[in-house]
Amino acid sequence: DMGFEPQIRKVVSQIRPDRQTLMWSATWPKEIQRLARDFCREDPVKLTIGSEELSLNPRITQQIEVVGEYDKRDRFMSWIKNVASAEEKVLVFTETKRGADSLTRELQYQNIPAAAIHG
Repeated sequence: DMGFEPQIRKVVSQIRPDRQTLMWSATWPKEIQRLARDFCREDPVKLTIGSEELSLNPRITQQIEVVGEYDKRDRFMSWIKNVASAEEKVLVFTETKRGADSLTRELQYQNIPAAAIHG
């Protein structure tokens, strides 16, 4: 999804021409490569840290549950209380920063260590 492209183009159009351009992307699809070529005066340099091969970590368990909008929080809190321990780490994605902060506060209130990470 290149929904951010118009905003990036607008910002870049307002930058002085003697600037240095650095782009960061977790992936390198053709659309991102095209943006890099458009914004860089020289050919872009791709720096890869780690392997480009995708691999599955067998120690990670992905659990997906489909629940109604109003049941999400209660269902999650019930689930997390069953799996939360000092040895277990859980990564939770939320729709908004506000939602991440709210969930973090609720988990901490329930004495479950939690931290929100967002930009």
